[in-house]
Amino acid sequence: MSPFSLSDAPVTTLPGFRRTFPRGRLTLGIALPLVAGSAEHPAVDIGRQVELIRRAEEGGFATAWLRDIPLRVADFGDVGQVWDPFPYLGYLAASTSEIALGTAAVVAPVRHPLHLAKEAASVDHLSGGRFLFGIATGDRPVEYKAFGLEEGARADVFRENLDVMDQAWTTENQGIRWSRGRMWGGDIVPKPLAVRPPVLTVGSCLQSMEWHREHADAHLTYHRPLPTQQKYLAEWRDGVDKPFGMNIALDLHPDLDAEPGPIKFGWSVGARPLVRILHELEAMGVDHCILGLKRGTRPADEVLEELIEHVVPDFAATACS
Repeated sequence: MSPFSLSDAPVTTLPGFRRTFPRGRLTLGIALPLVAGSAEHPAVDIGRQVELIRRAEEGGFATAWLRDIPLRVADFGDVGQVWDPFPYLGYLAASTSEIALGTAAVVAPVRHPLHLAKEAASVDHLSGGRFLFGIATGDRPVEYKAFGLEEGARADVFRENLDVMDQAWTTENQGIRWSRGRMWGGDIVPKPLAVRPPVLTVGSCLQSMEWHREHADAHLTYHRPLPTQQKYLAEWRDGVDKPFGMNIALDLHPDLDAEPGPIKFGWSVGARPLVRILHELEAMGVDHCILGLKRGTRPADEVLEELIEHVVPDFAATACS
C-alpha cells in the first residue's frame, strides 16, 4: 500500500492484531527487556535482546512489548528497556518477521501528537502491519514538569492528542486545530496501512470505561486477583466485543509443579500451575497475557526456554501474513 494513500481497512485485518488477538483463545506476549532482577540497570546488549526475541518468535510468543519511560527517575527504581521505543521498534521490525511489536505504553501526553502520528504510522509500515500502538497517561510526576505539562491536565491532553492523531491518520491536507497548536497547509505521511494503527489503551488513562470502549481498539491492564479481574473485564465488555489483555509479572519457579504465590503484579509459580492459571484466564475471556520477567530470580534465557517448552504450546501464536 502507498504511504500516501488513505486506507479504510479495519485494524482487525492487520497481521499484528490478528496474531495477538485471534479471539476465542489466549496468546502470550513477552515484555522487554528480557532480563531478570535488574529493573534499574537492565541488560542493554541489543544483539542479545534480539537473539532472545527471535527465540520467542520461533517458540510461539505472539508479541514483544516495549515500555516508554522518557526519563530515568531514581525513586521508581525501573528504567524500562533504556532505548526509546520508536527507533527500537524499527530495529526489531528489521530483525524479526512474524512476531507482533507493541508499546505498553507510550506516554502520550508528553509527546507531540503529530510526531506520534508519524512515528506510529512509520512503524506500522516498516513492520508490515505488525505494530500495536499502546498509549497511556504515564505515572511519573517528574516527567510532566520536565516536558512543560501540568499533571492535572494530562487526562485532557491525552484525549486531545489521540483526537489529533486520528485526524492526521484519516485525512489528507486538511487543517487540524487543537488547544495547543494547529496544522494548516501541511499533512502527515505515511498514512497507516489500516484506518489507523491499532490503538490500545493501557491502564485507566484517567478516562471512564465508557471512553475506553468507544475510542480503543483493545484494552490492556495490570494483574489483579482473578475475581476482581473478571469484574473489570465484564465492565470493559459491556456492549462491545473488543480484545482484552493483561500484564503478569512472573517469577518462574524451578519446580515445575510449584503452586502460585503472590509477587507484585503477578505470581511466583511453576510452569504447570501457570498453564492452569492461563487457561482459567482464557475461559474468563482474557485474550492476551504479557509475561514480564524483570521481577524474576532466574536468568531470563533459562526462563524463556522453560516457557517455550512447557507453557507456550498451549497458547502458541500462528503466522498471520
